[in-house]
Amino acid sequence: MTDLAERAYVRYTPDLETPRADEEQIIDRIITALRGNNERAYRTYKRGLRDAHAKSHGILRGELTVPAGLAPELAQGMFAEPGSYPVIARLSSTSGVIRSDQLRGVRGLGIKVLGVHGPRALPDDTATTQDFIMVTHREFLFADAHAYLKIGMPTAVALARIPDPLLRRGSTLLAALNQRVLGRFGKRLPENLAVFVAPNTHLLGEPFYSSAPLRWGDYVAKLEYVPVSPEAAALRGTTIDPKAGVNAHQDSVVDFFAQHGATYELRAQLCTDVGRMPIEDATIPWPEEDSPHRTVATVRFEPQDPYTPERRAYGDDVLSFNSWRGLDAHRPLGSINRLKQRVYEASSNFRHQVNNAPRIEPGDVSELPD
Repeated sequence: MTDLAERAYVRYTPDLETPRADEEQIIDRIITALRGNNERAYRTYKRGLRDAHAKSHGILRGELTVPAGLAPELAQGMFAEPGSYPVIARLSSTSGVIRSDQLRGVRGLGIKVLGVHGPRALPDDTATTQDFIMVTHREFLFADAHAYLKIGMPTAVALARIPDPLLRRGSTLLAALNQRVLGRFGKRLPENLAVFVAPNTHLLGEPFYSSAPLRWGDYVAKLEYVPVSPEAAALRGTTIDPKAGVNAHQDSVVDFFAQHGATYELRAQLCTDVGRMPIEDATIPWPEEDSPHRTVATVRFEPQDPYTPERRAYGDDVLSFNSWRGLDAHRPLGSINRLKQRVYEASSNFRHQVNNAPRIEPGDVSELPD
């Protein structure tokens, strides 16, 4: 294996991105379809929801610390200098409807770093926050906007209409099919179905991933977020008690932080070869042997109550998370991220409008209620 110091890391240039000629039209169609989901959820719940990450499980106040002595290729953007930043984090499930926590699926993490100054990814963005949005699935389930339109959108529209009991039965049947039939022949379910048979594990012990790449100053990276404090790391792979109820994740997060703090590492995996580590296809794993994840910061949460009524209302109704809200040095890259830019904005606009809720970027962590 080549020594890390001797590796040639891909330099960021705008021409690393190669969008399809019809990508904007594809995104228009996706936004129209998702607006139907937004409106249906509003009729059902009598309030606007996110079209993804609708149900939160905890809103956390913490601190992100960039250490001294990072290698030059890691000391980029907001990580260029050592220091500490306050953060607000939101744990969620990625579904666009409110479902029982007993249902298996992908979980989400939004990290909002406060007090980040510098040129922004979007010219009309005047905030001083840096958002990172991560999920428990290492690679994205669809390669690009076109694949999402053809495969992801029908799935999203169907899932918005399937009741919990039917979805639970479907998940059980898929698990049996995966284990008893496909397993015999060395095959497995497609990834967009496999997420519904994965174990339902404790959120605080799981790693989270950016799934798609982003600019890392002069370079390009993907991100990983991993528990390292003993109490949080011990939760890795711990399954949720089937008798714990419909809010099992929320309850487990509240119970944990009543007794413990938790520390996580934020790690960057730098791109070394766009052939083996593509920018536009978010389904292809970036090989660790080519470039391992390396720690660029720690995120620490002290004991707290992460789900008071005031905090829940602030996290769900006031806050918005968008990976495009941040520095140009951490500009999201690739088709899936270009899709998210417009989809998240459209969803946020609808939600805040119908809820008559202010859309405010926090300037100070004290704005998060206790």
